[in-house]
Amino acid sequence: MTQTLGLTCISEELKDKDKVKYSFRTMTRKRFNDLCNQEGRDEAVNQLSERILHNVIVTQYIINHCHSSNIRHYRLSSALFPLLTDQTLEISLEDLPHKARIEQELKFVGLIAEKFDISIGSHPDQFNVLASPDRDKVNRTINELNFQASVLDMIGLPQDHTAPMNIHINYSPKGDETLEDVAEKFYTNLMKCDSGVYNRLTIENEDKGFFNIDNCIKFSEYLFNKYNHNLPVCADNLHHQCNPSEVSDFAWQAERCAYTWVNNGEGDNHFISPVFHWSEGKPEKPRSHADYIAFGNFPPYIAIEPDKPAKWEIEVKAKCKAIKLLQRQMAGAI
Repeated sequence: MTQTLGLTCISEELKDKDKVKYSFRTMTRKRFNDLCNQEGRDEAVNQLSERILHNVIVTQYIINHCHSSNIRHYRLSSALFPLLTDQTLEISLEDLPHKARIEQELKFVGLIAEKFDISIGSHPDQFNVLASPDRDKVNRTINELNFQASVLDMIGLPQDHTAPMNIHINYSPKGDETLEDVAEKFYTNLMKCDSGVYNRLTIENEDKGFFNIDNCIKFSEYLFNKYNHNLPVCADNLHHQCNPSEVSDFAWQAERCAYTWVNNGEGDNHFISPVFHWSEGKPEKPRSHADYIAFGNFPPYIAIEPDKPAKWEIEVKAKCKAIKLLQRQMAGAI
C-alpha cells in the first residue's frame, strides 16, 4: 500500500538552491524594540510586515515543491508570523501595512494546496498548555491557538480535523490530581477558544511524563464520553519509543489512535485519515531527531477505512531530502 508522507515546515532542498529566497525570516522581540528605538515603531512594524509577507510566499514555494516531490501533506511552519502573538508588543495583523497582500497570498496558499490535493496542518509550539493552573499561561495559550486557527481560516481550510492543529497536553497530574482532573481543566479552557481551535485540535503522545499513548487515548475517551467532544490522538513513534505504553507494539498503538480520528458531526463511523509522526532518534540522544530515517525503518500502513490511510509527518532534520530517500526505499528502488 502507498504511504502518505508529509513535510514539516521547511524544505532543505529549496534552501540548498537559494537560502535567502527559500528560508523563513524571523524577528526577535529585542530586534523589534531596537528598531523602534532607532527608526521608530512604524518602520519596525513595516520590516516585520515585509518578513511575514516573505514567509507566506515561501510557503507557496514549499507547497509547489511538495507537489513536484509527490509529498501529499504539509505542516505549516510556526515561524510564519513572528511576534504577532507576543502580547507585550501589542501588534496585530491589522497593524501590518502589507495586511491585504498577506491575506491574498495566504488564500493563494490554500488554492495551490487544493489544486494539488495537499493537506495542511499545524503544530503550535510546546509552550501552549491548556491544562495549566497558571492563568496567564492559559491566556497566552488561548491567544496563540486562536491566532494559529485564524491563519488556517485565512488559508481557507475547513474547521475540522482534516486540517489538524496538534499540541501536547504538556501537563502531568500533580499530587492527588487524576487524568480526569487534567481533562476537565483542559476542556474548560478549550471551550474558551475560538471554534477554529475547538474543531481542529488534536493531542500527541509525549516523549516523557504521564501522557504516553495509553493515557492520551484515555484522555480522549473521557472527553468523548462526558462531553461528546472528539479529540483525536496523534501517534508519534519516537515519543512512544522513549515513553512506551503497556503494549510496546507501535503499529498496534497507532491503529488504536486512528480510531479516534472521527470527523466532526459525521457520525461514529465516519473516519478520516489520521496525521501521525514518524522519526528517528540519534543513538547518543534518543529524544533528538536524527538527520535521516534508518534504512528499512518504514512507518506502518494504518487505515481504518481503506481509502483513508494515515499521513506521516516525517520529523527528521533532512526534511524533504529524507522523504525522497524514504520514498525510494519504500518503492523498492534502492
